[in-house]
Amino acid sequence: MIDLFKPSDYECIEFNNTLHPRITVRPMYYELGFSPVKILYGRRVILERLIAALSLLPKSYGFLIWDVYRSRAVQAKLFDWMRSEIQKENPEFSETELLEETRKYCSLPSKPGEVYCPPHLSGGAIDLTLYDLETETVLDLGSAFDECHDRSRSDYFEIHTPKDQQEKLFRARRRHLSQALQAQGFTPYIHEWWHFDLGDCFWSRVTGKPAVFGPLFGDEEWPEQTEAQISYND
Repeated sequence: MIDLFKPSDYECIEFNNTLHPRITVRPMYYELGFSPVKILYGRRVILERLIAALSLLPKSYGFLIWDVYRSRAVQAKLFDWMRSEIQKENPEFSETELLEETRKYCSLPSKPGEVYCPPHLSGGAIDLTLYDLETETVLDLGSAFDECHDRSRSDYFEIHTPKDQQEKLFRARRRHLSQALQAQGFTPYIHEWWHFDLGDCFWSRVTGKPAVFGPLFGDEEWPEQTEAQISYND
């Protein structure tokens, strides 16, 4: 059954551009300066089910992966940045409203030893989009990655009738992405069309099953060999 997890599913692997001809990796948070690590790590099961999901997409489509595992420090930086951006756009928000809105788009960071494990810390959450293999371009799905707006809701073009052909195309592409991943056991995240979960706390909320993945590297932030290469003096 698709919901069962075997021992190899828990394994940590590196996500890179040699994994599959229809999978492209772009470490967005490294590019934006939030992460000191260029490598994307994640659970083996995420890759295996992504590859299986490709068979449900048009043959000219592939996946572009932006993020999988996210360390506690990166999560904290992102949360503070997103909170600041939302505050700029909504200066009238109270502290409670600001926190609530920020948590739609970024989970609270955790500390080593805590039971709470944000989705990306587990290596079971993934941020991705569709990629056109023929033109080698990222497809437009109606809002930008990490855009804090209702347009980013996974069901936005379902609850708002598309007003033109372009919006119909956005809806069709979002359906392609979501249906292919859900068929492999992923659950979509309502506030972000690009975010999907498997085995983590968000997946648990949707399925009603216990989360199976804790922090990918336990109390550590990165694998030992990666940690040794990081300079925190930037």
